[in-house]
Amino acid sequence: MRILYIDLTAGIGGSIVSLEQLLGVMDRRAFEPIVLLSSHNPAMARFRAMQVPVVTIPTVTADTARSSGVVSLVKGSQTGQRLRNGGLYSHLWDRARSVRNFLTRTLPLTWRLWRAIRAAQPTLVHVNDAVFVSRPAIAAAWLAAKPSVCHVRSLGPLRFWDHLWARTVQRFIFISRWVADDQRRQGIPAAKGRLIYNGIDLTAYATPADRRAARAALDLPLDRPIIAVVGRLVPWKGQALFLEAMCLVVDAVPDALGLIVGEVESFSREFGDELRALRDRLGLHDAVRFMGHSDDIPAVLAAVDVLAHTSVSPEPFGRVIVEAMAAGRPVITPAEGGGTEIVVDGVTGRWFQPRDAHALAQAIIDLLTHPEAARAMGLAGRARAFQHFSSERLAAEVSALYRDLGAERTGAI
Repeated sequence: MRILYIDLTAGIGGSIVSLEQLLGVMDRRAFEPIVLLSSHNPAMARFRAMQVPVVTIPTVTADTARSSGVVSLVKGSQTGQRLRNGGLYSHLWDRARSVRNFLTRTLPLTWRLWRAIRAAQPTLVHVNDAVFVSRPAIAAAWLAAKPSVCHVRSLGPLRFWDHLWARTVQRFIFISRWVADDQRRQGIPAAKGRLIYNGIDLTAYATPADRRAARAALDLPLDRPIIAVVGRLVPWKGQALFLEAMCLVVDAVPDALGLIVGEVESFSREFGDELRALRDRLGLHDAVRFMGHSDDIPAVLAAVDVLAHTSVSPEPFGRVIVEAMAAGRPVITPAEGGGTEIVVDGVTGRWFQPRDAHALAQAIIDLLTHPEAARAMGLAGRARAFQHFSSERLAAEVSALYRDLGAERTGAI
């Protein structure tokens, strides 16, 4: 079976990493992968290094859309200002923006995707994210008369057009039960969906790392308890909540050190500066460090005592949670979202009341002040990660779905 994987994200995010790890262990004798990416995504080098063919197409950037003629019809004029003010004008503004997006983004992108699918002639099109961010790819697969699988990795509302295109999808893969329930409540038929948890390449975690050596390599203190939050610097990931919690943590554990690991997104560059300013206003300059982006998350996790996952909106899954467990670290996660399906409360880590800095702080303090219990949780988490969340398990379950779908289509013929 030739599988065309379509992911048009701008950079190397969770969906790309998940796809990379899936293809790294797929049986190439049974499945021939081709990856279709946006032409400005640097991930193409990663897939080509894996001997996976890559096709690229240009995508419309935000800058291009802003300079389009459709936008200039209303932008900057008194009419445009009134359209943005509310009521009927706001409704008309939204309609004009929808038409603009369809003409300048959706329609040209669907055409380019259709041509790419026709050229590749895949057995199946695997769309690598939710319907509401993958409409052009789903539409192009339908127009090319190719069956499609939609790998739902995001939470979000399904609108009229999403429901329309969802009918053309043969199968949905949900990365957590939380995502599956959300989509089913919105009308995705249960019979079309399959729960398949993300898988992690556990090779880097096969041998427990030396904590002191890891800290020395990262220029971290050897004798301070360290808590890390790892993820993109965007508001919903909850780094601000972590800073608020750290104010309370240092009162109980004065030598505690918090690490914020990750880089800002292109659409929220100012957020990094806002976080640093908040840290300084809270008097945490010596208690919290910004580590920036890391290409070696296993090394970071080897150096810390606890991982805090602090999303203030439900997390669809939480790859770094599994990575921390594989590293033998206890994990603190909100009591909502996919993290509750990964972390067993009181066994491999702790749940806390979502968006509650006091509850987060108390969970951190409990683990830091009870190191033996924290160590036991880390060991239990490591066993759970290797048993349930390997990339090999992911590949086996996705392969079974492909075969089931192929058998159904053959039987239908």
